[in-house]
Amino acid sequence: MHHFLGDFAVVLGVAAIISAIFQRLGQSSVLGYLFAGLVVGPYIPIPIFADGERIAALSEFGVVLVMFAVGLEFSIRRLLRVLPTAGFTGLFQVGAMMAVGFGLGRALGFELIESVFLGACIAISSTMVVAKVFAERPPEPRVRELVFGVLVVQDLAAIVLVAVLTAVATGAGLSSDMLGSTLANLIGLLVALTIVGLLIVPRLVRFIADQGSTETLLVGAIALCFGLATLAEHLGYSVALGAFLAGMLVAEAGRTHQIEELVHPVRDLFAAVFFVSVGMSVDPILALEHLGLSALVAAIVITAQFATISTAGILSGNGVRRSVTAGLALGQIGEFAFIIAAIGASAGVVGPFLQPVVVTVAVLTAFTTPLMARVSDRVANAVDRTLPRPLQTFASLCESWFEAARNAAPAPGRRSHLRNTAIVIAVDGAAITTIWVLVARWREELGAWIGASVPIPPAWLGLVVISTGVLLTLPLVIAMLRSARRAGHLLAERVIPARKPGVLDPGQAPRRAFVVALQSMVVLAVGVPVVVLTAPFVGPTWGLLGLAMITVVLSVLFWRSATNLQGHVRAGAAALVDLLERQMADDQSPSLPAAHELLPGLGSTTAIVVPSGAWASGQTLAELHIRALTGATVVAISRADGTTSMPSGHDRIEAGETLVLAGAEHAVATARELLERDTAPE
Repeated sequence: MHHFLGDFAVVLGVAAIISAIFQRLGQSSVLGYLFAGLVVGPYIPIPIFADGERIAALSEFGVVLVMFAVGLEFSIRRLLRVLPTAGFTGLFQVGAMMAVGFGLGRALGFELIESVFLGACIAISSTMVVAKVFAERPPEPRVRELVFGVLVVQDLAAIVLVAVLTAVATGAGLSSDMLGSTLANLIGLLVALTIVGLLIVPRLVRFIADQGSTETLLVGAIALCFGLATLAEHLGYSVALGAFLAGMLVAEAGRTHQIEELVHPVRDLFAAVFFVSVGMSVDPILALEHLGLSALVAAIVITAQFATISTAGILSGNGVRRSVTAGLALGQIGEFAFIIAAIGASAGVVGPFLQPVVVTVAVLTAFTTPLMARVSDRVANAVDRTLPRPLQTFASLCESWFEAARNAAPAPGRRSHLRNTAIVIAVDGAAITTIWVLVARWREELGAWIGASVPIPPAWLGLVVISTGVLLTLPLVIAMLRSARRAGHLLAERVIPARKPGVLDPGQAPRRAFVVALQSMVVLAVGVPVVVLTAPFVGPTWGLLGLAMITVVLSVLFWRSATNLQGHVRAGAAALVDLLERQMADDQSPSLPAAHELLPGLGSTTAIVVPSGAWASGQTLAELHIRALTGATVVAISRADGTTSMPSGHDRIEAGETLVLAGAEHAVATARELLERDTAPE
């Protein structure tokens, strides 16, 4: 017992001192805890030592409490709130990053399971690092909502990954039978425990809270946490799964804020022990030997996170600025990477290199994340300038479409049609995945049966089996594409209603662009997880090839629709210019009462007079970065000597001139504030 207390005192004392130094240097406390683990660990000859086995046993408390805190922040209501803005982005990011990590591992010669673990480790970002960066540099509320919405989706995916990889590490292996049974059992367990838990846990928590004793509430919440963690372990799953489920059930009691205040200090205490334990397990010599690999993985994490989140964010209507800022903010790996790497290392299914590489990558990316946040504005401006003009227009207007879709109340019939279409898409995606897993499971038997029935050279049997899988899934793929297009039409008509047959429909171009964007989102949201799930069994090549072919077709359609949208905006801008000139000739105020009829699908459209003394006076549109900073597009500038439609970045504005802006309502409002302020924004 005395040795136990001594180890605990040493770990906490060294962790407190070193983390305080790191915070003084402007770095995350997590880095301080990892470095403290190196100091008290067995690999550095410093006369401060703690027993690794005892600290590892204590660190499991940290895993349980961290996952309980994640569950407290996660609720069904919160998931439904963030899914419209962050659901697709988070789902696409997790699937794409797992594919990137798996492909990198295989390219470097890793074993199959090692590649799967590497992909899982780099797929989840760090909530702690992001929270610290945002505390030091608070972003705008919409950026914060997008980033933490993606983190919620990542945390949910991480729970599934921890459960599946725990089964892999305990000897179940990586096979289609194991994956299917593990996912089926996991879903059944979650459904059963959630239903039973919702009937008992919220009522119990409210009863304890109503007694008025914070001490009893803390003890009760922690008891539920460790009770469900123990139950999950007895059922063959990770303690992290049970702790997360406990937090989610407790959150449904409606006392989340009160319980979080009580639990967070305890969580922070044992989370520090967990990170110190991770640091103790890392051999610095081994980390130095794999420093090149760590630097490569870190660079890929930063680049791939930025590319996937920015692309998915723009496509789902979050605008260039928010999407780019989110992509830079999430360019790191987080706490779940340590948990996943520890699962593989403790079971011996991954090499000894994985934990040092994961820790090194976490350290490198934790250092780079604040730097990325500082340059996010410049990067957003650069990305906006680099995009072709049709894509600039699409990115600006797509935000207004999604905003209108969220605010519009659909007719009951259309709502049921949209729900039914979404169910069909999900069923098609599940069927495609099942077929490919079964093809992989019975590949040899299917090849032998085909070889006995048809005289085919043995070398071609593998290609024939793959072709059989393609033929079986092709009708489902076509059906999914049609369903995605139907879902796109249902949402697009909610935002841009179609005119009666035989009547000129000026909203056809933006409606078509919206449909193609939604169709692309559905294909990527279903296709990427299907490729990730089937890659360990049939290899990533075939799945990526099929997804790439579909993506190329959609990209062509998307470019054509964006080009048509650009022409629509030009024609509408010319009509707006004519309207504006007639209003000003009649000495009317520069309002746009008929803008919605002239430019359907362009969101909020308004005219703004640049006031005298405004900081924007005398600057070009390129210098103002209005679209990059706000998301609004300048479609016309009215001057004393005439009006210019669709101005370029070289056009200079002066006081007294009128700018016509189009875009999402909040974007236009922000652009107005930007143009009317006296001083330049910081």
